Amino acid sequence: MNEDKNHTNSVTPWSELGLSPELVNFVTQAGFQQPTPVQERAIPQALDGVDLMVSAQTGTGKTAAFGLPMIQNIKGREGTYGLVLAPSREIALQIHQFFEQFGAPFGVRTAVLIGGVGLRADDVALKSYPHIIVATPGRLCDHLERGNIWLEFIEMFVLDEADRMLDMGFSTQLNRIANELSLDRQTLLFSATFPKSVEVLAEKILWKPERIQVGKSVSAAKTVEQVFIKTTDHRKFYELENLLRQEQGTVFVFTRSKDGASQLWRNLHSRGFRDATQIHSNLKQSDRVQALEDFKSGKYRVLIATDVVGRGIHVDGVAHVVNYDLPKEPSDYVHRIGRTGRAEQTGKATTYITERDLRSLRDIEKVIGKKIVLQNPSKI
Repeated sequence: MNEDKNHTNSVTPWSELGLSPELVNFVTQAGFQQPTPVQERAIPQALDGVDLMVSAQTGTGKTAAFGLPMIQNIKGREGTYGLVLAPSREIALQIHQFFEQFGAPFGVRTAVLIGGVGLRADDVALKSYPHIIVATPGRLCDHLERGNIWLEFIEMFVLDEADRMLDMGFSTQLNRIANELSLDRQTLLFSATFPKSVEVLAEKILWKPERIQVGKSVSAAKTVEQVFIKTTDHRKFYELENLLRQEQGTVFVFTRSKDGASQLWRNLHSRGFRDATQIHSNLKQSDRVQALEDFKSGKYRVLIATDVVGRGIHVDGVAHVVNYDLPKEPSDYVHRIGRTGRAEQTGKATTYITERDLRSLRDIEKVIGKKIVLQNPSKI
């Protein structure tokens, strides 16, 4: 559901959010004693049927904020009434897992439609007459083009990480999907940031939405120690190698491109790091799922990823995040380092800075709201 099972600052208990006693009991038995701030504020309004624009970072419990109201509104009925769009296959699968955990016990069936999986598997899932469809925009549009799916009966439409979907070029698909829906639907839009592109989209597809902002729209966790190391392209790999030999915990390594991720993985393997794996959009979906599961289980200690698949991935207990390359968007720096220091645990983030990164560094300073001090490279 979210990483903060022990949240105690919320003044409103689950039982006062409007959820059914059965659902409240199930959630608390699962170990979530108190709602997080975004759940506390969004769930009652979602149950009231209003449109929402919610600004909250990943890891704050957003999935339950829309998932629990959707389960309550749909359980006991027959038909497809819920649609959730996510920017990546990994996030879609995590949302699907949430509904499997919290919806399936109440008879709520979910189908997940993502690329990298055969269309025949999608056909089987759709023939189960799911109550909720979780999909990536491109895959859902594939089914719309083929006439495999109709969306006019959807009552709750959720866009998760809307800013990321627009960054990935899904504007046309999102508008196409919205046009297939009934005007009587409820729309919930969740986004870490609200740039102009998200505002324009919201104006098109939402009706008099209530705005909810939890914390700063983009802010770095105070539990993460941030280190910036000045280096060169030539020395960067050796800096990483030295870090991995010293760090005993799990490590998330971000690269800017999928080719860069593959090359870095090969280089690490050639240097004896057989406990490293990779995840990016060049891999088959089954390989991506396996890599993530192997990292979560501890089979691999190091996960190399790109922003496309790295954002939104929830893995408990990540000790260290390494920005091998700076992200294209300054706000993604915060999302990257948010993989560690979760649920009030401490973590560390190390970022390598070359001469060409200095201008981007200034933009990151504006995002995190403090001056960045560069450290000298290690003695290798």
